[in-house]
Amino acid sequence: MLLFLFLTALVIFSGTYFLYFLYIKKHVEGPWRLEINKNFQPEISILIPVHNEEITIASKLENIKNVSYPKNKIEIIVADDASEDNTLIKVKDFIQQNSELNIKLVRQTPRAGKSATLNKALTLATNPIIIVSDADTLWPLGMLQNALPYLSDPRVGAVTGRGSNSNVDETWATKAESTYLQFANLLRLGESKKHSTIRFEGGFCAYKKEVFEGFDCETGSDDSGTALKIVQNGYRTILVPEAIFYTNFPSSFIGRFKVKVRRANQLIGLWIKCFKLLLKKRLLLPKRIGIPEIILFIFNPIIFLVLVISGGIIVILNPVSQLSLAILVLLMCLLVFARRMFLEIVIDNIVLLYALVTFMFKRRYVAWERQN
Repeated sequence: MLLFLFLTALVIFSGTYFLYFLYIKKHVEGPWRLEINKNFQPEISILIPVHNEEITIASKLENIKNVSYPKNKIEIIVADDASEDNTLIKVKDFIQQNSELNIKLVRQTPRAGKSATLNKALTLATNPIIIVSDADTLWPLGMLQNALPYLSDPRVGAVTGRGSNSNVDETWATKAESTYLQFANLLRLGESKKHSTIRFEGGFCAYKKEVFEGFDCETGSDDSGTALKIVQNGYRTILVPEAIFYTNFPSSFIGRFKVKVRRANQLIGLWIKCFKLLLKKRLLLPKRIGIPEIILFIFNPIIFLVLVISGGIIVILNPVSQLSLAILVLLMCLLVFARRMFLEIVIDNIVLLYALVTFMFKRRYVAWERQN
């Protein structure tokens, strides 16, 4: 019975990763099949959500000021969620020094969370394209020129970019995050070419205002939750691989763990919502994308726990058996030949398991805190 449990868990756990990777890789190498107008330059409203961002907000606004895009087509809205530091002073100083820019400041009090703050800012936005970008991220000069043409296709409702760690070589934690991002971005790109990815990132998200009514407050994920709403409205949501933004990731293991748990908690809420829609036969995200992602985020962490416990018991009870030796040899080979990816999968499933428990106990991350 124990052997059957271990082998079943091993096949399901590893098979999901392997088969979905092969399926997605085929689409990554395929064409877009989109109508992309490279001259598409709509008027845009850029929403910057902030909470205690006095360190980063001035450089963020300066960065947006310098992007290659007609300034008369840009509206900037800084959305403050009850900051307690000098964020507002920094924003007002920048507005005063750059009067030629169209910048608005809206404040949410008391603190209500990122999604609620963005929804308040959305009521002030006057342009047909809504862009959201976190204050601790920076864009290359050609970001808008690279990303926005994909919105010229009438079937596309929203696009997102991919984050790149500015401090990738700083510590083991930042190197590990880089490995995770490479794998995640490959999945996101393949899903986008197949139909849609709802794994959106806060560094750059651009939405057609006409395709959604407000940012998602249900899952706690303003970006990915909103992408799901847009897919459910009949549009595609895609990753633009050329749309790269830069950010610093926490260099300590504890800092990284906190960020990943918060992200995982939000994404689990998102995929549980997808699972419910799937059971009701209302999920418009293709099943070949939705079902594997649901397994990876909700079921695989539980299967991982079963795999670890059953494998551990087998090795402890029969340390010199052929199966025990095979398990130990497999672990050694993974640590020698695929150490970073193997450890990242282990850490991710531990994080997902912990986040799943916090989600079950109804802990939600509806507000954000700045990572130092």
